[in-house]
Amino acid sequence: MTRRLITHTRQERLDGILECLMADESASAQSLAAHFDISLMTVHRDLDELQRRGIVRKFRGGVSIERTSSYEIAAALRRRIALPQKLAIGAVAASGVSPGQVVMLDDSTTASQMIQYLIDIEELRVVTNYLPSLHELSSVTGISVTAIGGDFDSGHESFVGEGAAKAVRELRVDALYFSTSSADHDGIYHQEEKVVRLKSEMIRCAGRRILLMDSSKLGQTSLHRVGGWDVINELITDDGAAVEVLESIRAQGVVVRTVPSIDYVDTHEERKS
Repeated sequence: MTRRLITHTRQERLDGILECLMADESASAQSLAAHFDISLMTVHRDLDELQRRGIVRKFRGGVSIERTSSYEIAAALRRRIALPQKLAIGAVAASGVSPGQVVMLDDSTTASQMIQYLIDIEELRVVTNYLPSLHELSSVTGISVTAIGGDFDSGHESFVGEGAAKAVRELRVDALYFSTSSADHDGIYHQEEKVVRLKSEMIRCAGRRILLMDSSKLGQTSLHRVGGWDVINELITDDGAAVEVLESIRAQGVVVRTVPSIDYVDTHEERKS
């Protein structure tokens, strides 16, 4: 099989196209060609490449980076969305982890934000199927890591499939910190059946299940139902969530915590400096 090579210049342009699409959902191939001073054919090749990676979805007359009830946007793009909220949720979630625990993090870009706050917790073991989290954890001394293997999915940047599900079935962890693509009064959802199967196994193997979800996902549904709120012990979200949705979830016995996102942006910048 011929190896696909992407030049540095083209990769910068691909990143620029994503930035344009995030800033203007109505951006067309014509406007992108004008913005980057390239031909329409080149733009379409770039969009084809982004679609191949699972980052955008082309359709007749346009291109979309938004999730729908049957389509989840790629992890490479999800990492850029609602970052202040994810930082806040990750920090609060990590505060509930105790020394000596075994915790599982799924492949959500929200759960991965916990890692920077876990580094000082002693005798901690983290189990995950998310490749970026495995890379980050590999450089952290003091945290034991268990990788969940299986088929690698480049769009999710994680290991999924029956191999991953079988591996999870053999595990028991103290707590699962995870996310799904949407949730409403009746439960939690995801667009892809293979992801639902894996998350269901993760839920079954955990003593406590903590759902991490930024407010943009609440009040929405997707094609497949992962489960009802009876399988969730705690929901951590940001303060942009609709009050009526949160009250409905609380009424079903779930501990609901809302966190302000703005307080954690400055903290994150300080940690990077």
